[in-house]
Amino acid sequence: MSRRSVEVDPSFAGRLKELRQSKGMSLRRLGKIVHCSHGYLWDLESGTKRPSVAVVLLLDNALDAAGELSSLVADLSADDAIPPVECGTVTAGQPAGLEFAASWRHGIGVAANLWRGDMRRRVLLRGAGFSAAAFMPPAMRWLMSTLDERPVGDGTKTVGPPDIEMVRRVTSTFRGLDNQFGGGHVRESVVRFLDGDVTELINGRFDAATGRALLAAVAETTQLAAWTSYDTGMHGLAQRYLVQALRFSAGAGDRALGAEILAAMSHQAAYKGSSAEAVDLARAASRSAAEVGIPAIQAESAVLEAQGHAVSGDELACAVALDRAEKLFDKADRSRDPQWIGYFDEAYLAAKFGHCFASLGRGDIAQRFAARSLDMDGKHYARGRQFNLALLALTHAQTGELEEASRVGIQAADAAEGLSSARARDYLRDLANRLGRHVGLPPVREFVDRVRSTSTDS
Repeated sequence: MSRRSVEVDPSFAGRLKELRQSKGMSLRRLGKIVHCSHGYLWDLESGTKRPSVAVVLLLDNALDAAGELSSLVADLSADDAIPPVECGTVTAGQPAGLEFAASWRHGIGVAANLWRGDMRRRVLLRGAGFSAAAFMPPAMRWLMSTLDERPVGDGTKTVGPPDIEMVRRVTSTFRGLDNQFGGGHVRESVVRFLDGDVTELINGRFDAATGRALLAAVAETTQLAAWTSYDTGMHGLAQRYLVQALRFSAGAGDRALGAEILAAMSHQAAYKGSSAEAVDLARAASRSAAEVGIPAIQAESAVLEAQGHAVSGDELACAVALDRAEKLFDKADRSRDPQWIGYFDEAYLAAKFGHCFASLGRGDIAQRFAARSLDMDGKHYARGRQFNLALLALTHAQTGELEEASRVGIQAADAAEGLSSARARDYLRDLANRLGRHVGLPPVREFVDRVRSTSTDS
């Protein structure tokens, strides 16, 4: 394992104290928020100890420092020049990162190699191609798994509930930044967190109950790495993160989280135009969700199945799946849902309905759902709002309302400012290409020129 350390700017200690005092916060109070002892924080402020990258992120968040403290700390590896030690073996013929390992312990080695390879910017890994068919063997392994593993760690560092809470809170912070600013702004930080703090924890000492909770938390972080990679256009890399997230959820024995990860696989497959795999993965997600009785995940799975049918042009199958999604959503008790599916609300469901009908060329129907999808929290889900504006513009284009499509398209372009998201740019380019033949109309020309100039700048 790499020996890790951090390089701390000399001004860090003083700036931490200034920010804390400006908030009128005691060391004890701040310690409760970031799950550190007040004595440890005193050592940080006096400069006698160095913080981990994860602790600095929590401090930034607690003190509303907008990343200032993180900018003063750099994560280092003492043996960066040494080729990484390969943990575990990869099944013959199986591309790196796509293996659903036979045991949770082997899975840790596969995932750690993936994180380390990503951090070291291995060209072959980052440029890996995407194949929806590669999702199917891991999905089958998941469905056949008994989820009865007992993950017991025998390392040197003792891992307990505060460590798991730290992983969850850091992941939640990154997730919020991803939704607000796009995957490109946080992807590197998420992977660095996995390669550093998380790797140390999963190689630590813990009992079976703690191990399950830890692996569930790590599955969420790994899934977030997948989403951010997907959002930045690294689809082959995102696929590998999703497979490893699914393996961690198996080690945790968490069927609900596994269902959510299978749904994410379906989402990516549909986005890449692989309709058959999108449908199969959505059905696998639905089966897992049904086993734990969470209608919200079943509803999400049904709407993703509908999207897979829409991509293939099967309007009847799409309508049947959408009807099932709506009924499941209506009967869901949202108070019982896991916190990580909080994004799945009426606006999100409306957007998915809109995408389905738009894929079928039914802009007249899609338009109503696209308009409803904008009834959302556009501040904390800024990227989602941009997607929904682009969808609404597309529906106007499909119904021949070219000037309105251009007007809404410019709103979508405005919303994309500050987002680091390949998907946001792709939606705008697709709309510009659709409207490009009508550049004789001034509003259309304004929109197309705006998108093309933005694409050139980026």
